[in-house]
Amino acid sequence: MKTDLQELKPLPIIFDKEAHRYKWEPTGEIFTHSVTGITGFNMDEKKKLAIERTKKYWAPRGTTVHSAFEHWLKHEEYGEDEIKKWEKYRNWIEPLLDHQYVTQDFKPIATEFTVCDRKNGIAGTFDAFGYDQRTNKYVLVDLKTQSNKNANAYNTDEQLGAYASMLIEMGVWIDECRTIWCRPEKTVVGEYQDVSTCLEAWHSKLDFWKMMQEEF
Repeated sequence: MKTDLQELKPLPIIFDKEAHRYKWEPTGEIFTHSVTGITGFNMDEKKKLAIERTKKYWAPRGTTVHSAFEHWLKHEEYGEDEIKKWEKYRNWIEPLLDHQYVTQDFKPIATEFTVCDRKNGIAGTFDAFGYDQRTNKYVLVDLKTQSNKNANAYNTDEQLGAYASMLIEMGVWIDECRTIWCRPEKTVVGEYQDVSTCLEAWHSKLDFWKMMQEEF
């Protein structure tokens, strides 16, 4: 049964940027874990070090591009400060905001929306959820930025599955998941990702994470 998506309203969750944690406002309950913290908890140590070493490059880019994407989907006016910040990453932003999927096909319903799993103390924020007017599908979208025009895509099923699981708990219907790969001078909208496959990937990772918590 599909929920009336007009009822999709923000949950009472506050994100503390300094502490980098989420809080359930009605009770003050702190979410002790994030979606990305769990999906990456068993990442190879060399990869973790490489990510941390290059964070000063990819983090500002990711934040800036996601901000431009959110502004576009919300039809918000661009202020001078935003335009100045975006100028450095125009090779990423312009192809993204010129892509047919973003400009014509995708009709946003929610952007930068925070969801949670209160039972397991997990929260996270997804990039966008909306309606594909070309295929008549409700789509959960994850936006990824990459440094190389010819970079390879990687598996995002676990992360999308986490957000999908939490949205479904809210009664929201999702037809498919997709990843948008934002690269310099080139944006690629990934192929259809089956919701069931994403959910299975997330629940498998969550079960493994919980088992490791019990052991240690």
